[in-house]
Amino acid sequence: MRPNSATSHVVTLLAACALLVTAPLASVSTARAQSGEFDDEFDDDFEDRQRPPARGRSISDDLAEEDEFEGGGARRDEEVEEAEERRAEPREAAPAPPEGRPTDARGDLLSTNGSRAWRQRRFVLHNTYNGTVGGLHVADAGSGPSQTFRVSLLTDFFIAGGFLRAPGSDPALSDENRHIGGSLSLSYTPFDFLEIYAAIRSYANSNDTESPSLFQVLGDSTLGFKAYYEVLPWLTLGGDFGVYFLNTVGDIGLVLDSTSLNFRLNASADFRALEGVEIPLIGRVNLGYYYDRSSVLTDQVERARYDALPTVGPDARRSYDDEDRHLLTRVERFALNINRTDFFDVGLGVEVPINVSENFYISPIVEWNVRVPVNSRNYSCLWIPETTGGSTPAPGQDGCLEFQGFSAMPSTLTLGLRVQPPVRGWALMLAVDIGTSGQTFVRELAGNAPYNVFLGMSYAVDTVPPPAEVLEREVERRVEVRIPPPVRGRIIGTVVERGTTTAIANAIVSFPSSELTALSTGGDGVFRSYELAPGEVRMSIAHPEYHSADCAGTIPEAGGDVNISCSLEALPRLGIVRGRVIGDNGQPVSGATVNVTGPQAFSVLTDPNGGFTRQGLPPGTYAARVESDAHLITTSAFDVRPRETAEPTITVVARPTRSQVQLRARELTIRRQINFATDSAEILPDSIPLMTEIADALLRHPELTGIEIQGHTDNRGGAQHNMELSQQRADAVRTYLVNAGIAADRLTARGYGDTRPVAPNITAGGRARNRRVQFIITSRSE
Repeated sequence: MRPNSATSHVVTLLAACALLVTAPLASVSTARAQSGEFDDEFDDDFEDRQRPPARGRSISDDLAEEDEFEGGGARRDEEVEEAEERRAEPREAAPAPPEGRPTDARGDLLSTNGSRAWRQRRFVLHNTYNGTVGGLHVADAGSGPSQTFRVSLLTDFFIAGGFLRAPGSDPALSDENRHIGGSLSLSYTPFDFLEIYAAIRSYANSNDTESPSLFQVLGDSTLGFKAYYEVLPWLTLGGDFGVYFLNTVGDIGLVLDSTSLNFRLNASADFRALEGVEIPLIGRVNLGYYYDRSSVLTDQVERARYDALPTVGPDARRSYDDEDRHLLTRVERFALNINRTDFFDVGLGVEVPINVSENFYISPIVEWNVRVPVNSRNYSCLWIPETTGGSTPAPGQDGCLEFQGFSAMPSTLTLGLRVQPPVRGWALMLAVDIGTSGQTFVRELAGNAPYNVFLGMSYAVDTVPPPAEVLEREVERRVEVRIPPPVRGRIIGTVVERGTTTAIANAIVSFPSSELTALSTGGDGVFRSYELAPGEVRMSIAHPEYHSADCAGTIPEAGGDVNISCSLEALPRLGIVRGRVIGDNGQPVSGATVNVTGPQAFSVLTDPNGGFTRQGLPPGTYAARVESDAHLITTSAFDVRPRETAEPTITVVARPTRSQVQLRARELTIRRQINFATDSAEILPDSIPLMTEIADALLRHPELTGIEIQGHTDNRGGAQHNMELSQQRADAVRTYLVNAGIAADRLTARGYGDTRPVAPNITAGGRARNRRVQFIITSRSE
């Protein structure tokens, strides 16, 4: 595993990019604040002098109506003349744009490249997987408009079997490879010729033919910049330089010797900028050289493996250049992305940004990338042919570039779709990589996946504000005529339980004969109606724990409040359970035995739909234990409330074809180990099925009255820390099993630290075997 220790380094890089972003933002904010103060003063004066009359009316009509409303019968000629003169005055001219800056027909400032359309075309571009602007892998020669930045989050995954199996190996062996990864990137364009970008990548690869089966790469990061020049309105040329910082293998730390470099020349043609015709098509070409130093990460690992090989006997090691047992396997090279050559990279890409509607774009993307291995830096590939002098590797062995040729060189066809909804700045990405070569494995290269699926989203921000819109406002004057309010009254009611004085809170009071909104009684059972006209008011009272009833009151002709009392009959206070048992595939499980304990115990079989029902249950908490021959025993709890139906859904796990748990004379053995978070007692989700199977075995064998759960660690870390960690992990396993229904007095937990190794702690494989949990049988009943 390559843990993430470069976090502080990456944070520094991202902080630097953020500093570049905030500088122009500060200037923009200052300009906006100054402009806002000017606009406020201008608007106040403008409204006082330029308030328009109502549509279709003159100022004279408005003043005449005002005189009539205020009681003055004479027309004020002087005010009319002054208002007409103010109306005829010309408005103040808007400030002239800065000298030398181009404007459009309305006088609004255009971008520095001369058109608002150009800025919009560039704004809809987003980050690639490695951070710079482009498609998914192929970089655009240009970038977004100046003073814009983009942040992108992409995840990739695939599941494939067989492509990592060595030729000649047993085809019956399982070889399912699972991969998931992600990239968080940020790019910033301070000027219309420069882009700065950074990215951090993490991924994990699982293959059940290796031990350990899981490899993780956390925090590989990239920092780079791109320079470019717009030769023609539709043609841009440029280049970029990126530095790749890689984390170490099997420990925490940044290996500076493994830092890799990328030099790339870029060209892009945006045919949307053609004069007279707009074609929604962007073509991209990349030519690059990648200086790959990833092999530095594993040189010491291979040397340590070689030193661990026996020096005498039938399995004695050969010379370092003739030995193959210490070399990385193809699974390890692929999972950790280890290469022993540099690469000459060629990338071709096409993007079709279709403007479906205003600010809504759908952009199909097609790319093809090929990596040509060059400069192996004197690495001597160990060639073990099937026959002497042959060009085919022996069964179980990897080949060499000298013999395998182009089929070993990785090349990828990418098909993708980028969707930009009407919400400005947002974009969604869906794409798939199809490996067109690189599945012939050689010792110099990591290999290529058969396919890879990408999902993600990105957001672009333009710090340059759009031009202000000219708004026309219409002022309407209304005269309020006061009308005496009508006679009204309220119903003040109290809802109680029939035959008692117990108030009923939260009862719903509705008015069937009107469209009034229903009311709810308070904690004292009292409600106050709306103001209603005199006459009879009929109401319907409802509560989930009572029979519904009608109630009525009469508001007198003179109005006023009326007090009434309404009573409801209580329902029986019992509950119902209507549950369902399903498998982990979502299908119902019929014929399963459900044993329920609690305030009332009962047992029932599930019907063909996996359901079970029981009525008349006292309220309380119940525990259900589900047993089925084809599934693991599962326990679940649910609550029954008065006059309610509990509807628990219990999911049972199918019994695996090959059991991971075996009962032996002195021990309950497990084929796979329980996985914990690094330096933690947290059980990882991928071990939950195994824990469920362990609980099932203990539930089916109650004669095992004493089980000691032993926690063990390797020798890394202090002895006291390892002892505490092993005890915490044993306690976590015991807590899980108790929650799964195992009696607590049957289980004890004890940590032994690194005092009982089962393998030497000199290799990663040996240390992995020593990190384990064991279940030792201490007592049995007859």
